[in-house]
Amino acid sequence: MRELKINSKDEGQRLDKFLLKYLNASQKSFIYKMLRKKNIKLNGKKAEGSEIITEGDMISLFLGEDTINKFMTEKEISVSAGALDIIYEDDNIIAVNKPCGLLSQPGEGIKDSVNSRILNYLHEKGAFDTSKESTFTPGIVNRLDRNTSGIILCGKNLKAAQELNKLIADGGIDKYYFALIHGTLKEKLFLKGYHEKDMPSNKVKIIFDEKSGTKEVLTEVEPLEYNNGISYVKIKLVTGKTHQIRAHLEASGYPVLGDRKYSGGFQDYEIKNQMLHAGEIIFNSSEGELGYLSGTSMKAPAPKEFLRIYNKYFKKA
Repeated sequence: MRELKINSKDEGQRLDKFLLKYLNASQKSFIYKMLRKKNIKLNGKKAEGSEIITEGDMISLFLGEDTINKFMTEKEISVSAGALDIIYEDDNIIAVNKPCGLLSQPGEGIKDSVNSRILNYLHEKGAFDTSKESTFTPGIVNRLDRNTSGIILCGKNLKAAQELNKLIADGGIDKYYFALIHGTLKEKLFLKGYHEKDMPSNKVKIIFDEKSGTKEVLTEVEPLEYNNGISYVKIKLVTGKTHQIRAHLEASGYPVLGDRKYSGGFQDYEIKNQMLHAGEIIFNSSEGELGYLSGTSMKAPAPKEFLRIYNKYFKKA
């Protein structure tokens, strides 16, 4: 028999989901069978699996140690040392300023990423033990393209991660980007289109007539400055789809400077990364676990290359 006491990091999830993470090599059918046979109990009582667990709850596994160990496999957690530009942190969340060139999450055969560096940071400060944690691993809740810089949010516990995801889905967080674009934009644009993925090319298209398989996207673009055929703009991401801003701007005739994939025919060989920066987020909801952040604005300074190109066109005499 093994007893598991629920801590604050794991509360707020369904019992069956917790068990599937803890016994991560098992199948749902096994978990539900053990619940039906009362080989797994919650606070000494029969459970269905749909119960929401809270801090202090006790889960009893009336299973042999060999059986438990058979269904527990060690998770591969990617941790990497590296600079981490933290712009906000409290007991629940971390906001970091991602540099250009760094992946948001491990991939493409590369382990180093914002997520991996956050885990390393939390491990070093004693907030996350990679050798003991088995059901919840802190993780980022939004991604940025590799060559886009700016704010990435991470939930340090399950409740915070769930709440961040809910806020993003429900519009409880306003996300603002800053970009240098080709073209002279003098008036605010309210761009509407339909997002269509092209898997072979790993690109998306924004079309302006709805068709099957597409999803509506909305992007607001506000001009801040313009000079010599270049505009500096502030963008509100109303919906959040893959490459939405870059593809939407290209489709509207205003491609981002330095964007190799969505260049609109422009080539900027002097620019290494696309001039797109996720520079500000504002929490606008007073509901839920993160309601205390309502009205909070988090800002991330633009990278040096962005400032260099900006100064080329807009530096005051």
